[in-house]
Amino acid sequence: QGDIIDSTSPPTTSPVNDIIDTSTPTTSPTVTPSLRPSSLPSSIPTLSQAPSREPTDRPSSSATPSQNPSNVPSMSPTLSFTPSAAPIQYSRPTRVDIRYVPWNELDPETQKIAMNLDYTNTTWNKYGANPIEESSWEDLTTEQTGNASLLGYDMKSWDCWINHYEG
Repeated sequence: QGDIIDSTSPPTTSPVNDIIDTSTPTTSPTVTPSLRPSSLPSSIPTLSQAPSREPTDRPSSSATPSQNPSNVPSMSPTLSFTPSAAPIQYSRPTRVDIRYVPWNELDPETQKIAMNLDYTNTTWNKYGANPIEESSWEDLTTEQTGNASLLGYDMKSWDCWINHYEG
């Protein structure tokens, strides 16, 4: 049979002559454990440009933009909370709020117009569920653009708020 281990007895220690003084850091790992750990690490951390395996608690370099921009791109992006300036002017079309009213709160006339665009209770209340939403304004039939107009849409608002410029 195997040995019986008494888990209540204290751990054994090495003989006194095997204990290493650790009041000062060592330059290499020690094989024999010490009774008291040193207050300093046994080696100095190295500074490396190589990525580490663990995240750090702070950025490795300054994340503030430079005061004097250069014409040469940097190796990493600059973090900024200032929006970038687009090369073209853009204004988002006005949202057609009727589209965000639940089906059961629409008046019967609006429901009829929506049904002419193949909306149902389910597809109206779940954005992106109606296949017509995959079509850009230019891909809609004259009848469909007429019904969309009755809901308050034009080409810009449809392509932005319904199609999301994906058609």
